[in-house]
Amino acid sequence: MTKTRIGYARCSTDKQDLAAQRAALLDLDVAEDQIYTDHGLTGTNRERPGSAQALAAVREGDPFVVPKLILLP
Repeated sequence: MTKTRIGYARCSTDKQDLAAQRAALLDLDVAEDQIYTDHGLTGTNRERPGSAQALAAVREGDPFVVPKLILLP
């Protein structure tokens, strides 16, 4: 089975830019059509359609790539 890299990027405000995260995903061999994004959704908003789409696209064995991850306690 061929493994497909699925990428996800998010910015919490409309003033932030996804370009650096998209570039990082492309550098990590994630195909453009396999990059899912959420833009302008703050941490308090739990509905993230791009995240849901990305997770739905992942099949067993597919790498899920997130270039910028911030873990909060």
